[in-house]
Amino acid sequence: MQHALKTLVLTTLVPLATATAALASPVCMEAAEMEAALIDWYGETPVPGAWAADQQLWASEATGTWTLMQLGADDRACVISQGEDWVPNDDPIVAFEQLLREQGNAAPAEALAFLDLLTSDAS
Repeated sequence: MQHALKTLVLTTLVPLATATAALASPVCMEAAEMEAALIDWYGETPVPGAWAADQQLWASEATGTWTLMQLGADDRACVISQGEDWVPNDDPIVAFEQLLREQGNAAPAEALAFLDLLTSDAS
């Protein structure tokens, strides 16, 4: 009986976990369309000085949201990380670092990697 119950639980949860992982894939679209969506839906604008390699940080003081966008050579953009609690600062690198520090272990890995790019470019 226990084996049958375990099998039932696993056969139920594995497709659910797979579907959840599929939903976690990045959202991609034409770069101009992505920029318009960030502006129209979230009131975000590019954060001055928060550009490294082919990644750009967008944020909104009004909504407190932020989005990390990856720009491709094919004129497409993908959201690779996003969050809330954006607090503007005179130095965008300091603002982003503070936001991620407050998230601690919950900070997205992609956002931490972007911060590393920003700080290595600033050096």
